[in-house]
Amino acid sequence: MSIKRFSSILLAGLLAAALPAAAAEYVAYSQTPSGDIPLPEDLSPVNTLHLVNLKWPAYQGPKVRVAVSKVGNTSSVGSYQYNNNQGYSSDISFAFQTVPVNGIEAMITDVMHRTGRFRMVERQAIGNVMQEQDFGASGRVAQPSAAKIGDILGAEYLIEAIITSYEPGTNASSVNVGGLASGTKLGSVLGGLSVGSRTAMIGMNFRLIDATTSEVIFTNQVDREIKESGIGFGAGGYSGGGALGGFIGQYSKTPIGQAVTAAINEGIYDLIKQIGQRPVRGSVVKADASGVYINLGEGQVQVGDRLSVVRPGDALIDPETGLSLGSTETEVGSLQVTQVQEKFSIARAAGGAAPRAKDIVRSQRPPEELMFAQLNPILTKKPSKRGR
Repeated sequence: MSIKRFSSILLAGLLAAALPAAAAEYVAYSQTPSGDIPLPEDLSPVNTLHLVNLKWPAYQGPKVRVAVSKVGNTSSVGSYQYNNNQGYSSDISFAFQTVPVNGIEAMITDVMHRTGRFRMVERQAIGNVMQEQDFGASGRVAQPSAAKIGDILGAEYLIEAIITSYEPGTNASSVNVGGLASGTKLGSVLGGLSVGSRTAMIGMNFRLIDATTSEVIFTNQVDREIKESGIGFGAGGYSGGGALGGFIGQYSKTPIGQAVTAAINEGIYDLIKQIGQRPVRGSVVKADASGVYINLGEGQVQVGDRLSVVRPGDALIDPETGLSLGSTETEVGSLQVTQVQEKFSIARAAGGAAPRAKDIVRSQRPPEELMFAQLNPILTKKPSKRGR
């Protein structure tokens, strides 16, 4: 190697060593007229409008398998569901007098996808599986052929959202959608949407449920309110597409739609705080001479990861309720991941007893630390009209 080339390599190495390491990303940022502002751990002091448009940075760490259950509604306002084949009334008052439950469900799923921290299980498929599980649990199906409760498509957790209060604060007469003609479907309305004076409020309860035991391990009530006058909502809004994209795209630009968006963002942010630092967990699918197959794939484990093998014992059944309380567990060995596929991985035994199918595996890799900022005073104040 020439002296000149050696000097160039040495200089490049010294410069690289002198550069500071890339800073870890915060969990999320509020997109404001002043730029992207990292969010604090506690979002309660943050103005609702600063939670409408969040930026979720790219995340490459382990992802938890979750499923979003059907959105419930216990408010005094009736529910409204629609689908791809259903026309929308030219009287847009229904958008402010009913709760679009499956639209809110689509918004929750969209936000969870955009965080990059979850492996999503499609809810419609879950409904079919749950029906099969309920049938299997009825005692009318031969065991062990019955589908077992807790094996919901590999989901570790179920996310349940319930609308506890819903106050749109406006009605059709106070809404101007810019030339909405009789017979026009709300989903096809284009342009800005403006409203008069109003207060929109939403209350949502988020629950994190263990998919195996059905235990509610976390619950959080989120209440958000928007108080403004004569503000246009022509920009931003829901980013999703598909059958619900047109309607929800317009709904998310309304005051109540933006309050719902802020509540969803806050609810998902708090769920990340609960399960974003938990070690990845899975199960042994089978073990033979070719290797140990586990149900953890891309985005959950990496080649070289070491996993603890835990063997579950007898199920503990509550004699009063008949519900499973889980089971005793004994660590019996360890594995090292040698190949990673999209939905599964192959590992080799790295000590201890030989693994068996249905053994539990837990990653020994420490989860990424969640980063939160100090509360920026800008986030406690209402954004300027120019900024939106």
